[in-house]
Amino acid sequence: MDTLSAMLTNIKIISRTLLMALLFFSSFSGCINKHLAPLNLKDVNTSKSWKYLDHNFTSNDHNTTFWIQSFNIDNLNDAVHYAWNNNPDLLSLAEQTIARGEEAVMNGSNLLPEINLGVNGSRSKRNLIGFNLPNGSTSFTSDSFNSGLNLSWEIDLWGKIKDRKLSSDKKFKIAKSEYYGARLSLAGEVARSWFTVVEAINQYELSIKTTSTFEKNHKYLSNRFANGLVSTLEKDLALNALSSAQANQTMRKRLLNQSLRNYELLLGQNSGSINESNFTSILPNLKFTQTPPTPSQTLETRPDLISARYRLEAAGYDQLISEKSLLPSISINGNSGSRTEEFSDLLNSNFRTWELSGSISQPIFNNGRLRANIRRSKALRKAALANYHSTALRAFAEVESLLANESFLKTEESYLSNATNAAKSAAEASWNRYQNGVIGIFDTLESQRQAFQAESKLLNLRKQRIFNRIQLFLALGSPALPKQ
Repeated sequence: MDTLSAMLTNIKIISRTLLMALLFFSSFSGCINKHLAPLNLKDVNTSKSWKYLDHNFTSNDHNTTFWIQSFNIDNLNDAVHYAWNNNPDLLSLAEQTIARGEEAVMNGSNLLPEINLGVNGSRSKRNLIGFNLPNGSTSFTSDSFNSGLNLSWEIDLWGKIKDRKLSSDKKFKIAKSEYYGARLSLAGEVARSWFTVVEAINQYELSIKTTSTFEKNHKYLSNRFANGLVSTLEKDLALNALSSAQANQTMRKRLLNQSLRNYELLLGQNSGSINESNFTSILPNLKFTQTPPTPSQTLETRPDLISARYRLEAAGYDQLISEKSLLPSISINGNSGSRTEEFSDLLNSNFRTWELSGSISQPIFNNGRLRANIRRSKALRKAALANYHSTALRAFAEVESLLANESFLKTEESYLSNATNAAKSAAEASWNRYQNGVIGIFDTLESQRQAFQAESKLLNLRKQRIFNRIQLFLALGSPALPKQ
């Protein structure tokens, strides 16, 4: 310990010497800014409200903090949590995020001295031919052992190492924001996939109903044809309608199976492990349950905007690092320990040794490499600023478009619902009129087909409304579910 204390005392002496030399070398470096002026972020539009916000968003319904819960489907909540814990792509991103955090720790460790404990030994042989030693020996061997502490430290006089740590911290926050963004995106994909399956189930059930209706028509007309009451044309029209309905039913079954497999893939489950019984039977009716975040709030909650801001801040630290590379660097190296020819003497205080050295270096000529790196970092910082503005503009445009779609889709659903009800009524009346001989079979089959098509379109539109709502939640950066 006495040797180590002496070593630390001499560090102070060497530091004073290096500081005097530093005053001389720093004259070559010119004026370097330790801090950067903040870039202008005021160009981003942060109005107080959204232009296309529907007044129904301000309803007095109970607010739901987590948007997945607004659908009131417990199985969907469980599915999102399951995907968060088992989706391979998300698990991979989580490990990469952890790695970025460890990089920040590694860069921060350079602020303090690095001390290593080591023990090593060696044996060497020397030839003495031509020395005419009295005993006639022509060679000898020797052993050498040494142990001790080795110290190395780059003094962060200009804050360059600290800036490198801060840059790594920001990049770690970028990785975390991207991870949370991926979690939010996965929740949206699971929810969309869930409602795709529900719509596919409803479409398949509707196709079964359609096939059943046209089977009855075909049986009815076949019997009448056998009795000579209808023509071959009418019988063939009924067969055509039935065959088309059967083909549509097969297609709907195929699409349902495909949507189930896609859903399993998102959850990280094996193919065939999920069936229709896991899902609700109907698509939920949407209500506006809470006022969405304002544009300024969206800047603070949307993961890609948060990442873009951290990326801008990291670029600022990288620029500082590049500028400070023109300044002198100071390093101190030393060791304290023992050196003997016998291993057993390593702990003997009579064989203690220590060594201490300091160095200072100043870049003088590097063919413009450092200056080019400064220009490069400045350009990357400006690019990060432009990317932040671009990301914000895209985010606001996306939200405005989705808010407008809310109103359009709601109105469209209302009209299509009326059309579906009217088509069903017309199909029923048309069949009765055909049986009474008022109209032909072609008009009857066409009215039935239109009724089923309208109902199918209404199911698809309701799914599109749900998709638009999910995408709106994602665009606003709203949390999906509590973390587990």
